[in-house]
Amino acid sequence: MSNIVYIIPGFWESVNLEGYQQALKFFKSRNFKVVPIEISWKYKVMSNYVDEFLAQLAHKESDDVYIFGFSFGAMIACISAIKIKPKMLFLCSLSPYFKEDLKLLKTSWKNGIGRKRMEDLKNFSFQELSKNINSKTLLIIGEKEPSEISKRTNSAHKRVKNSELFIVKNAKHNISQKEYINKLQEIISKL
Repeated sequence: MSNIVYIIPGFWESVNLEGYQQALKFFKSRNFKVVPIEISWKYKVMSNYVDEFLAQLAHKESDDVYIFGFSFGAMIACISAIKIKPKMLFLCSLSPYFKEDLKLLKTSWKNGIGRKRMEDLKNFSFQELSKNINSKTLLIIGEKEPSEISKRTNSAHKRVKNSELFIVKNAKHNISQKEYINKLQEIISKL
């Protein structure tokens, strides 16, 4: 039996970015087997991203599974948790693109995601998903993130039974920001 962590990057990002590389290093220092997840973002929708992640699973039934996701990656982690039933979820800067969030989004955010993705996102209700998340869940958010992300994270904290909220002082929506990396190191070092 071993601890295995999947690291899922944010929208249009890859695990090669500094923040993910640091998280990877922190997990390895705690003797985790780390599996960086690659998502092909172009011309795809959330349903595809979830399937892509599930196709990269590499753990045994006896392993303790952890899922770490940032932004859209946190959404993928959250949606997948129902099937995988991980020991722990790390939802960093959880994106506000669940069914309940869509009507509250700025037009520019909707346009940035695109019509096909927006249509597919209607299939994912956080209220429904949260009823089935039994994993220990760590919600990590930057203090200076957009209010939409803050609302989504606070709602998640209220709805997910076994959740803890960490606010990163002075951090924006950027996993590679020094403050964000330092907070991740602090959290992961206590595992």
